[in-house]
Amino acid sequence: MKRRRLSLFSVFFTFFIDNLSWSIVFPILAPYFLDPENRVFSVEVSDARRTAILSLFLMAFSLGQFLGAPLLGEYADKYGRKRALGVSVFFTLVGLALSAWSMEMGYLELLFVGRFVTGIFASNMPICLAAVTDLSVDERAQVKNFGYLSVCAGLSFVVGAFVGGMLSDPGVNAFFSPYLPIWLATGLSLVNFIFIVWGFQETKRVQPDVKYNFFESFSNIKKALQTERIKRSYAIYFLFFLAWTILLQFIPVLVVHSFGFTGSNLGILSLYMGICWAVGSGYLNRWLTRYFAPLKILNVCLVCFTVLCGLIAFPSAISGVIVLLGCCVMLGGLAWPLCTSVISNLAPKTMQGKVLGMSQSMQSLAMTIAPLIGAAAYQAFSVLPFLIGAFASLTASIIYFSFKNAK
Repeated sequence: MKRRRLSLFSVFFTFFIDNLSWSIVFPILAPYFLDPENRVFSVEVSDARRTAILSLFLMAFSLGQFLGAPLLGEYADKYGRKRALGVSVFFTLVGLALSAWSMEMGYLELLFVGRFVTGIFASNMPICLAAVTDLSVDERAQVKNFGYLSVCAGLSFVVGAFVGGMLSDPGVNAFFSPYLPIWLATGLSLVNFIFIVWGFQETKRVQPDVKYNFFESFSNIKKALQTERIKRSYAIYFLFFLAWTILLQFIPVLVVHSFGFTGSNLGILSLYMGICWAVGSGYLNRWLTRYFAPLKILNVCLVCFTVLCGLIAFPSAISGVIVLLGCCVMLGGLAWPLCTSVISNLAPKTMQGKVLGMSQSMQSLAMTIAPLIGAAAYQAFSVLPFLIGAFASLTASIIYFSFKNAK
């Protein structure tokens, strides 16, 4: 029993660090790249070009996840959960250390490599889910443990973004810097690695005959487009997640440019967003599903998100942006599990794992291309990324209505 609890704690801690690796740079990269005194750029480099370069670094982590998640999953089946978790945590540590060091030294190329490597090996959600399933004594315990994983994911965003924003701002303390929070995440990854090596007990018999497929993520998306019953649901999920990612990643650019936000300001804003997400995914979700069907709730969410995402860039006062952003985040927290539920309910019981794995690939693809679309749009017109996000959500709404009518 004690060994099982220690193994579960190791998995929860791994999942927390996995999400922290992404969230901790949320309030860091925009001020770092857009700071006119940043020595990695010459003074002649325009804000538009800085934003375009920023988008590549936002893309690097998600691209790594897109390619890494299926490979790590197969590695876990072939060599076991313990070895897979150990490898993923160790190279996450390496990627974070490289990111922090290259940011401190001003090496942009190595910073990109660091974020990409971190993304590849911090994409161990399938391993964590599988390990939790192995360690759960019954279905009720499994549901409870999955709930703990969800709490870890929410806490990691709030804690990572808030701590990253505060510790990256020299205005709060002269000792603070943009790379300090990433060094902190590196240290936590080292602690995580120690837990895995000495605290985690192998939970599954290995399968040495498992074969690797480097292009598994691409194969998953191809399968999704060939699955007639659920491909429209995948399209809704992809477009909504594209809209959500554009909103999330370009809000820092908007508030830094238009309202002079610093890293600490972004950390506080992230804390506010985390609270709004918890309200949407927790309180609103439970309350609304008592009285309305999930599909009706999703319908309203998509329409409202479309309108609010389109309006968010226009208020001249920061208070208007914050109010609209809070509403968008609550809607996102409400719609995300609903989209997943719709996909799951349409799939046969025998295909649940494969179908949800394909939705993960669609999510990673949306997170990969959103920064590129947003950056290209931003160079044309500073508020265009939010309008594109609204258009993506509108398209998802239209597909939803056609899907409902077709049924």
